[in-house]
Amino acid sequence: MNIFTNRLKQTLLLAAGLSLVAPVAMANTWTGTANYKATSGATGDEAIVGPFDTYDFGTGIGLIKSSGPIAENSTFTGYFRTMVNGHFLGAQGINVSQLDISGGTNFTGTGNGFELTLISQITGFYSNISAAGINLNVTGGTAKLYSDTTPDYSFANDSGFDDGDLVLSGSITGGTGSILFPGVIGIGVEQVNLDFSGAFGGYDTNVYEPDTIASGSALFSIRTKSVLNPNTPIIDAVWAGSKSVGGISASSIGELAELDGKLQITAVPLPTAVWLFGAGLMSLLAGGKRKKTPYNV
Repeated sequence: MNIFTNRLKQTLLLAAGLSLVAPVAMANTWTGTANYKATSGATGDEAIVGPFDTYDFGTGIGLIKSSGPIAENSTFTGYFRTMVNGHFLGAQGINVSQLDISGGTNFTGTGNGFELTLISQITGFYSNISAAGINLNVTGGTAKLYSDTTPDYSFANDSGFDDGDLVLSGSITGGTGSILFPGVIGIGVEQVNLDFSGAFGGYDTNVYEPDTIASGSALFSIRTKSVLNPNTPIIDAVWAGSKSVGGISASSIGELAELDGKLQITAVPLPTAVWLFGAGLMSLLAGGKRKKTPYNV
């Protein structure tokens, strides 16, 4: 009777303690499967990929349009187009032979293939402007990932990036970037944070399993055409073609850049209280298993 009563008191005390603990988000990487055959426009030649936790992008195009002359704290709007050329689980790449990374022009995989394309729009402001470089401060925006059973993206024509099924979308909550010696070296890096559960957020629960996607972090390298970076094939293709990104002309004030990066998906965070409850409960259960002395109730 005493042992049972003590055990019950411990449980009640644990529950009371949990009620005083404020839930604190604990970020963890989402790991799961994407069934691209489950999109509304799928024809059956797509793929089921997983487990994976990261999208790897091919080289894309970015257009940064300043609201006026570039100056400290002046604002800009950025437009970005790219495609997914791989899925990763940690550092391990996953072979997906159905994934077309050529825009339908040079596909060597199985079936007719499908493509994954990303479009994004960001807003922000400039800072730390000098001959040595410039900082980009991202304050908001959106990002959308499409699965298209008819591969047709084209940087030159500025088309085919948003004509598939929307499978993942998020609001961009912030980020920072920089370009070093823009007119000479023209390289840099940009970190963008996404919230897939924000006002613009969501994902196709028929495609992703488990249904625990919450956010993500995208890291891009930036390269502009410069004295030491004359070889920029995507920029050249855009300039020789439509001269636009997302329907926005690159002919007026603006900067074209090639971006290459990845997106790591984050799962719904588990509140600290849940971790404490689980740990406390397991402790009680373990304690109960160690006690072999019989008792009466």
